[in-house]
Amino acid sequence: MPPTTRSQTHRQSLSDVTSDYDDDIDKSSSEPESDSDSSLIDDEDPSIIRSPSKLIYCVDKLSSDARMRVREAFRDPPRLSLQYCRLRDDVYAFQMTELVPRSIRIGSPDSPFATPRCSCREQQQKNGPPCKHLLWLLDQLVKQTLYDHAPTSPLTMTSDGYPEEIGDPFTDISAFHLGILGDGLRCDVVAPDSEEGSEDSDVDEENSSINPHRVLEAREMLAAVAASPPEDHRPDLFCDPPNKGKKLVKRRDIEGTVFRMLLDNNDFFHYFLAQMRSTDPVNDPFRKLSQRVDRVLQELDACSLSQTTPTSGDSAEGPPDVAWAARHITGVVGLIRTAIFERDRPLEPRERTSAARALVHILAVVVERNHDLGPLRTTTTTPTSRRERNLYLRLVGDRDENFVLGVLNLLPPDAAAQFLHGLEDILDRLGVHGAPASYVEKFRSLIARLRRAGGGAPPSAGAGSKRQGQSQGHDRGPKRMK
Repeated sequence: MPPTTRSQTHRQSLSDVTSDYDDDIDKSSSEPESDSDSSLIDDEDPSIIRSPSKLIYCVDKLSSDARMRVREAFRDPPRLSLQYCRLRDDVYAFQMTELVPRSIRIGSPDSPFATPRCSCREQQQKNGPPCKHLLWLLDQLVKQTLYDHAPTSPLTMTSDGYPEEIGDPFTDISAFHLGILGDGLRCDVVAPDSEEGSEDSDVDEENSSINPHRVLEAREMLAAVAASPPEDHRPDLFCDPPNKGKKLVKRRDIEGTVFRMLLDNNDFFHYFLAQMRSTDPVNDPFRKLSQRVDRVLQELDACSLSQTTPTSGDSAEGPPDVAWAARHITGVVGLIRTAIFERDRPLEPRERTSAARALVHILAVVVERNHDLGPLRTTTTTPTSRRERNLYLRLVGDRDENFVLGVLNLLPPDAAAQFLHGLEDILDRLGVHGAPASYVEKFRSLIARLRRAGGGAPPSAGAGSKRQGQSQGHDRGPKRMK
């Protein structure tokens, strides 16, 4: 049966759509390890269960029936494909397809969906236990949103299907933001007023906005097939905005046709994704985390330019401010550290390089943002400090919290040596912006170690003396804010 377009998916029943989504779930997440069975269950301890995303849950607080359901759901996970997600009336809705459409709603405490519910018959029973669809989605959600968690530490499963550690799913998503979560889940975020199965709410897809993250990953997949770097691949297709065209078939251009189909059809996209190697850019966990930081900063920049907070359906999430961005960025750095050091096998050289590249990129984009964001126009008039309005000041310039450097210093020197020039540029900017003296000294020590490893020449007298001169001022105290 030919695949349906997204507009057709919205207008007709999804019961005819077969999902080619591979059940190896960790190919569609930022999972650092992909070489072991994702549905293993620890039979030695019946209270511990490993999920398809490789999170570990402690289920000793559940009834025996609930334990059995969770165990069965994780042993044989449903073959699901997320179609889209949205926030409307303080309820997050996730539309997915199996052989029939399933819709899961996660509402605020005051909504009718304060307890997450699925549209399947099993969940429609009053006070029914979590179904396999709900368990699958909540596991994927937690995998994306959970920061500062050791992967070997079990999560405590609740009777509603999610771990105690996240609080409640609605608040967890609200703090994370649906747009960032949608990218991680490879799921479109649709407008709050769109309604599945409604002709009136469906927009003309030729004129609708294209998901930038889907475009990015389509380029990564096509570049992998062509054995070319994603950033250089087919600039004619991946312009800004990308050239989707009015028709799916692009004559005399099979790659252009495949590109349009990847943007148009979720099932084809996930089928294509399932064929990618674990070493391809689209499955590189460090690359994905770096892209998450880019998306967070796009949200921060857009909000600061508009000087307004989101309204209507997005009100539950609050503004993407400096504190929100900093939480994501420090969380991502923590995930990179965990992916490097808490694993069953050492990193391969390409993985070490990818981790170093992501860390250097994160440090660079934070240092670029040494400017105060204006106060957002909100209903409150509480004054904010500079640290709450300046991302660089919060993460680097105000105090030495070993941001990024702590992880870079633990990587072998050869991993980051190829990014030496970029790090030197960052150090120069620290000299201009000002940073804690201890942080600058750690940075210099790192660069010296990378030069020895890479055989690099000493820096020019100008650049070196400039940084040296700015680091010797004893009358400035621990900070040198210009």
